[in-house]
Amino acid sequence: MNTVAVDFDMELIARVEQFYYREARLLDERCLQQWLTIVDESIEYSMPTRFVPQPDPKLQDTEAFLSVERELDRADGPKGSPIRHDTFLGIFARTFRPYKTNGWSEAPAPRTRRMISNVEVTPLENDEYRAYSNFMMFYSHLGKDNHTITGGRRDVLKAVDGSFKLLKREVIIDMDIITVPTLALIF
Repeated sequence: MNTVAVDFDMELIARVEQFYYREARLLDERCLQQWLTIVDESIEYSMPTRFVPQPDPKLQDTEAFLSVERELDRADGPKGSPIRHDTFLGIFARTFRPYKTNGWSEAPAPRTRRMISNVEVTPLENDEYRAYSNFMMFYSHLGKDNHTITGGRRDVLKAVDGSFKLLKREVIIDMDIITVPTLALIF
């Protein structure tokens, strides 16, 4: 068995987990304006399309053969058709839409519940951290079918004033076929 020795900073991991738990609570309680305060204005928020690639015989017997990276279609990729690719302006518009009387697709507001787990944190430079986490989100709207969405998040966080700001988020959903009525949610 091949293992890699890793130094764990349990205090850092606990701080990042608390940041994520607070973020989930703010979103589930529909405190979208408060949530925006933990988002950096340089944010890149993306959700690549996920597809089933053809097997590459050259990669056989390697981890690259099964790599999730081969399943992702990003804005900078060959097809360039992500489900979402937002900057702060797009996120700002998305979070303020439910407060408008003409935001009919958000009225009444959907019920959500986010569970965050499997948090990993790696220090980068300049008080920035790469953080990985898994999520499970319950979604219910207009008395119709309930949905559960699962996936992973790849974030870059910046330490600011004893907490963090979200600089970058890539959401990788697990669905092969999209069966939920919207992916315009914040994961």
